Amino acid sequence: IVPVYGGASISEQIKKVRRGAQIIVATPGRLMDMMDRNVVKIDTIRFVVLDEADEMLNMGFKDDIDQILADTPESKNVWLFSATMPR
Repeated sequence: IVPVYGGASISEQIKKVRRGAQIIVATPGRLMDMMDRNVVKIDTIRFVVLDEADEMLNMGFKDDIDQILADTPESKNVWLFSATMPR
């Protein structure tokens, strides 16, 4: 399991991913950066889990999420989670 997020050394994260990550926990921006660098390929993944999905959409990450999901297979499982519930 490799956490991938901005504000931390991308070179260290790349090394850890290349060692053989089976699970990547990532922020949208850093994941797209890793995808652009051909470090992470998501065309064969089986599961996508979005935690706080509603908050990511409220914060304006819809385009990023759409771009990421466009590179995944249609047959994937998508799980959306949120700890917050509006009234």
